[in-house]
Amino acid sequence: MTQLDEVDLQLLTLLQEDGRSTHAALGKAVGLTGPSVYARVKRLESEGVIRGYSAIVAPGSVGQALVSFIRVGTVASHDEQEPFESYVRESKAIVECHDVDGEDSYVLKARTGSPDELRALLAEIRALPGVTRTVSSIVLLTLKEIRGGAHLAEPCPPGVGSGG
Repeated sequence: MTQLDEVDLQLLTLLQEDGRSTHAALGKAVGLTGPSVYARVKRLESEGVIRGYSAIVAPGSVGQALVSFIRVGTVASHDEQEPFESYVRESKAIVECHDVDGEDSYVLKARTGSPDELRALLAEIRALPGVTRTVSSIVLLTLKEIRGGAHLAEPCPPGVGSGG
């Protein structure tokens, strides 16, 4: 596992907030020069810590305003779960799938354009071999969602970062 120091964590936090930040701006935020930041970012990319950069699209602007979480129960046999897992990989509406421990087998995050689209998605999931039940919850308001998915360090004030 890659060893990350406090400056690495601060850079990762800043990049999760704005992946288009310049190396100079990042350097100013953490107390390093632009070339030092460039070297750190390249290292983090080559070590697989940074897996890529992407645009954050407002789901409502592309007809996917309805967010739901779907708990899915399945039979225990791995062979019978393959159709479900294949469906999930191909579905445009399912944006996250987590294999979980406990009462449920999976938790999905889905984005659809309407309750009718969600109903159709649920019907498709329930019809898959090995699926025994679904329980869905529709998101009314998202209070917190961390871009990039990892909570790291709080950015430090300019000039406070360690050298590098």
